Amino acid sequence: MRVAILGVGGVGRTLAAELRSDPRVTSLLLIDKIGDRARVLAGLTGRVSIEARSLAVDNRATLAQALRGCKVVVNATLPKYNFTAMGAALDAGVNYVDVAATGPLEPGGRWGILAQLDLHDVFRTAGLRALLSMGLDPGMSNVIAKDLASRLDAVDAVRIRSGGVAKLPGFTAFPLYSREAFLEDALLAPTVWSDGKLEERPILGEPEEYEFPAPVGKQTTYLMSHEEVKTIPLRLGKPVQRVDFKYALNPHLVNALQALNGLGLLDETRMVRLGGQQMSFRKALLAAFPEPSALVTPLEGSKVLCVEVEGSTGSERKILRGDILMSHAEANRRRSTTAVYYLTAVAASIGVVLLADGGLPGAGVYTPESLDVARVYEEWEHRGLAIGRSERAAG
Repeated sequence: MRVAILGVGGVGRTLAAELRSDPRVTSLLLIDKIGDRARVLAGLTGRVSIEARSLAVDNRATLAQALRGCKVVVNATLPKYNFTAMGAALDAGVNYVDVAATGPLEPGGRWGILAQLDLHDVFRTAGLRALLSMGLDPGMSNVIAKDLASRLDAVDAVRIRSGGVAKLPGFTAFPLYSREAFLEDALLAPTVWSDGKLEERPILGEPEEYEFPAPVGKQTTYLMSHEEVKTIPLRLGKPVQRVDFKYALNPHLVNALQALNGLGLLDETRMVRLGGQQMSFRKALLAAFPEPSALVTPLEGSKVLCVEVEGSTGSERKILRGDILMSHAEANRRRSTTAVYYLTAVAASIGVVLLADGGLPGAGVYTPESLDVARVYEEWEHRGLAIGRSERAAG
C-alpha cells in the first residue's frame, strides 16, 4: 500500500522509517512545508520507494490533489491541521490517521477530538476509515485502558499517568514532544470525567506523587488536558465513574507560560525583531527550548506511561495496571530519536497497517479503543516492545 505522511519532524521522520521496514507498505509520499526535510529521506534507497513534496498542509484542495492514489494518510503535523487533512482525505478518497487532537477551535467550543468524531457519518458514507489520536498517549493508553477494563465486571476509575526523565546540559525542563503542541496543552484547562460528564479543573490541579517503574521512580504529576479523558468514557463498553490524565510537569515552566500568555505575549500576532529578522514572540520563545529530534547526542533517561483501571470482579475489588517503559538510549539505537517520538511513531504505524487491513469495525471515524486489542498487542510485541502488567487489591 502507498502511505502519505504529512510532516517529517520528530514523529513523521520516525514513522517513515517504521513504515519503510514494513513489508505491507509499498511506497511512501512525504509532504512537508520544508521540502529539504522530506527530500533527504526520499534519497534513501531500498524496497520502498519514497517520494517527497514541498507543500503546506493548510490548503485542502492542493493537499487532496497530492494524496490521490494513496491508501492511507497520516497527519504528523500539528493537531490544528487535523480538520484540513481529514477534508483532503475525504476529497481524495484516502483513509486517515493522526496522533493527537487539538483543543476547542473557539473558546467554549467543542473539543477537537469530539468534533472530529462528529464526521463519522461523512466518512462512513464515503466508505472511508479514520483513526484518531493513535500515538503513545493518546493511543496505546486508550488500548490498554480498554483491555484492562474488559477484565473487570465493573469499572470505577481509569487513571493515566505519563512521566519520565530526560537529562540535557543547560536545561532543567523542556518539552519532549512538539514544542507547539506542548504549549497548547500547557495553556488549556484540564478536564476530568466525573459521574457522567466532563468537568473542568484548574491548570496544575490535583498534584499527586506517583510511583513510576524504575528507573524513573516517584514523580509529581498534575492534571493535564488530554484526549483520553474525552473518549475513554464513551468507548469503554461499560460505565466508568472517573477518568483522568496526569503528567509529570515542571510547575515553574507551566506557570511561566501561563504568565506570558496572560500578558498577551503568546498571541501569534505579537511580533519582535531579532537582529534583522521579525518573528512572533511565541516562535522565539519556543525556539529557546531544544527540539529533541534534532539533538546530536542521545538524551539520558527514560519515558514511561502507566494506565490503571480500578474496579471489581464479583466481590473482589482490584486495580489492574499496564506500563510502557523505554530508555531514550534504546530509542536512539533503534531509530536515532527519543523514546517519546519512537513509541508514538510505532503506535501510529500499527494504526496504519490495522486500518488498512480491516482492523476497525467498518467505515467511519474511530478512536483507538475501537481497535482489536489482541492485534495491537501482537504488532507491538512483533517490534520487540513489551507492556508490563500488574495487579493489586484496591482500597
